[in-house]
This record gives sequence, C-alpha cells and structure tokens, in this order.
Amino acid sequence: MQSNETVLHAPVRWGVLSAANIGVKRVAPAIHSSSNGRLVAVGSRNPIRARELFAFAPDVHIYEDYDSVINDPEIEAIYIPLPNSLHAEWTIKTLKAGKHVLCEKPLAVTAEQGLIMAQAARDTGMLLMEAFMYRFHPQTVWVLEQVAAGRIGEVKLIRASFSFNIGSRPHDIRLQAALAGGSLMDVGCYPINLCRAVYGYAPVAVGARVYTPAEGEVERYASTVLDFDEGCFGLIDSSFELPTRQVAEIIGENGMITIPLPFTPGHIETMVILALEGQTIQQRFAPVDQYRLEVEHFANCIRFGHQLYLSLEETIENLVTIEAIYQSASYPWPIK
Repeated sequence: MQSNETVLHAPVRWGVLSAANIGVKRVAPAIHSSSNGRLVAVGSRNPIRARELFAFAPDVHIYEDYDSVINDPEIEAIYIPLPNSLHAEWTIKTLKAGKHVLCEKPLAVTAEQGLIMAQAARDTGMLLMEAFMYRFHPQTVWVLEQVAAGRIGEVKLIRASFSFNIGSRPHDIRLQAALAGGSLMDVGCYPINLCRAVYGYAPVAVGARVYTPAEGEVERYASTVLDFDEGCFGLIDSSFELPTRQVAEIIGENGMITIPLPFTPGHIETMVILALEGQTIQQRFAPVDQYRLEVEHFANCIRFGHQLYLSLEETIENLVTIEAIYQSASYPWPIK
C-alpha cells in the first residue's frame, strides 16, 4: 500500500477525450512534459490516426471510445477538448465516473448547462475547471497584479480583440450550429473573460451586434459593449473573417496597460507596456508554456487540495454574459 507521502508526490494520471487539434498540439504535450502529470490514455474513434498524432507519448494507451477512458481506474483527471455542444454531456459523465475535469472553454453552451455541470462537480466532490490557459501566463498574472495594486488608478475602459480568418476552412467545426460554433464562443470568450478578471465582477448590461453571412450557420463577427456600471466599460470584438490579431488595452484614470499578445502568445518572449504620466515601462516575460502552467496548477489542486485559480462562479458569470450578448444582438441561442 502506498503511503500518503508517496501519493502526494506521484504524478496525476491524465486521460484525453478525442484527438482534437488543441489537445494534440497544445494540452496533451503540456501534460506529457509537466512536472506533476502523466498522459495515460486517449479516446479516439480513429485509433490508428490517434496513435500517429500522439507519437510524442509512445506509452499512451489509445482507446476506441470515450467511455473506456473515463472508466479506466488508473486515470484521475480528464481533459475534454470536444466540440462545445458535447462539453456538458461528457463533463457530467466524467465527474460521475469519479474523475476530475479540465474542460475547454467555453465550459458550456448555456449558463443553465454550466450550472448543472457545476452542481455535478459539487455532488461528486470532483474538481472542474474551464481551460482558459492565458490566465496562467506570467504576463496575465502581472497585469492583474498591477491593476489590483492601483498602478493605473481605477479602470474605466478595456478594449480587447481576438480574430482570425477561417475562410479557407469552410467545414471547420467552429462554423457548425449543431456543434455550438461561432466567433464569440471560440475566441470572443477570451476578451469577455479578461474584462471579468480585470473588473472582478460581471457586467450589469451589454449591447451587441453580430454578423452571420447568408450562407452561414453561425455568427462570424461579434462586437459588444459591456457596461460594468459607474462609467466602467469593456469594448470587445471577435471575428472569423478578419486577419489574425489579438490585443488588449486596460485604461485607468492614471495610466494604461497594453498587452500586444494577450491570449495565445506562443513560446516567445512577450512584453506588456505600462504607460503612466510621463513614463513608459516595458515589462518583458521569458517564453513559457502557458498550457503546461495550467495543467500543473490543476494537478497541484488535485494532489494538495489547493483552490482552483479559475472559479466556477466566474465561469458561470462569463456564460451568462455570452448569452446576454447574443440576446442583445437578437441572435437565437442556443441555435436549434
């Protein structure tokens, strides 16, 4: 029998549902290289292809279905990168199977789904966290620390954008209504999350417009004003039709912070610009794997009982905001 000390220092054993791109290229390699985790199994309906994609982890077990992964007694935590429409179903199944869940963003299609998932986590005693990896990057942590310390005074305005051109991939799952696609769901949720993180609470009102092409199933462009009350606003936009771009500005009464690559900076040195009256500071950050920082945090919470950095309360509030944006834009959600 293993001692408690041995268990505490044993790597968390992970499973992954599907060979989705984000899992194959980012999160699964992060688990494999993490200091406190081990990639044990993957579920894929195409096991031969999955074996090729997960060649970086030659010892990983490939199952031909998802149920086998969540019922594997060796596995402790499951990462779910399935299409948005499948998040709730498989998260709840996984929690009830006694596994902790790191689920891709957005956690659910609707706030109601999110509440049911959160209740399932409470009922089972399992951990559930939405996978907003950018929140673990040192530049994001530093920015939120500067805001909390009052470095730029009271924040009054946040501008944040995230877009890329999906035109060359007309059959992409993010363009399918049945899979709960859309630019706001895929990339617009990042600026929403950032605004909520900076202000520390959800907006009290929203005003929005979205664009859906005549031949399209989902919106491909969303532009939103978030009202955080007392003259505090967030201006965000997301698009599948504009060039690849991401940027965020946090503007306070005494200065502003600019993050040129706030969400997916890649493995490069990053820089945050802090502009105060008569002074500009360029804060630089060494390259990091923010996905690895995310999975290591989750594993530490499993092993040592630490509180999750991203709370389900925050996640639900973000889901409520997404729905409010779609409602303001007279965009039917969820799409039937």
